[in-house]
Amino acid sequence: MPAAAAEPKTAAPAAKPAAAAKEQPASKAQTAAKEPSAAKEQPASAPVAALDAPAREPEPFIRGHRYAYVAGGLLLLGGVGFGYFSRGEARRAESLESARESSAALNRAKTAAATSNVMYGVAGLTLAYGLLLEFLPEPAADAASLTYHF
Repeated sequence: MPAAAAEPKTAAPAAKPAAAAKEQPASKAQTAAKEPSAAKEQPASAPVAALDAPAREPEPFIRGHRYAYVAGGLLLLGGVGFGYFSRGEARRAESLESARESSAALNRAKTAAATSNVMYGVAGLTLAYGLLLEFLPEPAADAASLTYHF
């Protein structure tokens, strides 16, 4: 019995699209007869909403002010690299037996650490600048942008 009850449910939806397909060409013909100028203006395959939409240029992958995020990230990676080098030189200086070589290694470590700190600071400023431009309204962001428009 349950199988017999399931058969009419599957047969009924199949009948509905066939009936709708028979009605659909008649309605298109009636619409075309009523409005002949509208049918000629619009291609049959394009929807009405697509014809009314203005054409947009594709947006670039990274917009102008978002380059600040890329620059900040690169500066941050540079700071990490110099910090890693500084730590390595400091450990190397501890293992050297010559005072001259140890002093030179410590000086290189201090220089690399200072460079790392400067790069961290500039990366932070660059990221803050990018965030500022992100949250400002578009006209104000264009005015505060450091780019030159030709």
